[in-house]
Amino acid sequence: MYQNKINFTRIVEILLMTIFLVLCLMLFSGHRLVDNPRWREFAKKIPLRMELWKDAGESWINHAQNELVPLLSYEEYVEEDNVLLSFLCAVIQTELFPVQQYSVDYWNGNDNISSLYSDKVPDYFTEADDESVENKKKDPGNMDQTGTGKTYSFTKLTDYKFLLDHFYIVDETTTMTKADLNGKKLLETDLSLPVSGDNPMVLIYHTHGSETYKKTKGKTGSVVDVGKKLANELENKYGISVIHDTSIYDQVNGKLDRNAAYNYAGDSVEATLKKYPSIQVVLDLHRDSVEDSIHLVTEIDGKKTAQIMFFNGVSRLKSGEIDYLFNPNKTENLAFSLQMQLLAAKYYPNYTRKIYIKGYRYNLHLVKRAMLIEVGAQNNTVTEAKNAMVPLAELLYRLLSGEKAYQ
Repeated sequence: MYQNKINFTRIVEILLMTIFLVLCLMLFSGHRLVDNPRWREFAKKIPLRMELWKDAGESWINHAQNELVPLLSYEEYVEEDNVLLSFLCAVIQTELFPVQQYSVDYWNGNDNISSLYSDKVPDYFTEADDESVENKKKDPGNMDQTGTGKTYSFTKLTDYKFLLDHFYIVDETTTMTKADLNGKKLLETDLSLPVSGDNPMVLIYHTHGSETYKKTKGKTGSVVDVGKKLANELENKYGISVIHDTSIYDQVNGKLDRNAAYNYAGDSVEATLKKYPSIQVVLDLHRDSVEDSIHLVTEIDGKKTAQIMFFNGVSRLKSGEIDYLFNPNKTENLAFSLQMQLLAAKYYPNYTRKIYIKGYRYNLHLVKRAMLIEVGAQNNTVTEAKNAMVPLAELLYRLLSGEKAYQ
């Protein structure tokens, strides 16, 4: 009899714990309980109303407040209007007992809480080219240069720490995981394509088409001019058919406005891909911004050439994955930039800077072979930037032809 009583008590404890865990999971699953369809269905089957939970929760918190920190309830009982006391109570409640204010805000639906528990994406999380975010990028002039004129061993490249330390700069807004940098998978991903044919294979576009280069002899040029050079190299030297989108997405009514540039560019790229389903490679050419004392330049075949930087977004902030910016092609995107980086290290030392990793998606999800490339910076001339397209076209041709650069 005693043993049966113990077993029954244990079963009740497990049942209550299970119910508690289920409620916690539903509470923190990204929706309010009252908005969760599973909860609504559950609530119809039993005589349980959310108001009861709400009232019970508020009563428990108020009771705990009265017993543990009576100062917080002092004014309610003495009915005094004391500014200093109100301030002190607010500080205690906010700093020492934030769970109370959290629960009040949660049930009242205040914006700072509802944004965490609704499907609506807050404005500050949309994929916009926010200048304040862009300015937080680490100074690329301090990056170690990659490219040693040699190939690396497969074993070294499959070591997570070696790969991360030698080939990547990770922005402070995000993180890279071992799952992201699975060297074996990234190296063995087949990105080759039959490069001949009349149908368009490559799309070149510019999310920031207004970016220009250093003025020399009264003349300047933009990333659009650099894109034209790359298109000519791919078509005339390697026989790769190209669509070059010269639209300017970072201007609204003739004025610079980058708040929705990625959204506008993304819509256009999707339309182009639908019109030309043969396109397998999408390149977004940019121009970086660095300190005025930095000149990102090397020499290739006797010509001053702007250094380039491959750029990946991983749809992750330090707070966690950005589910609404899911990228089904993230592994292939990372493989694309890494394989290009390795080819550059073999054939053109110091041509590339380290691959830069940031938290958002940057429209790289649209195809497997998508890449954002920073070509030089504001201190480069457009001629230096155009010169950089010659080795870039060659490296792209080598990769699409199936060449791998590792031992």
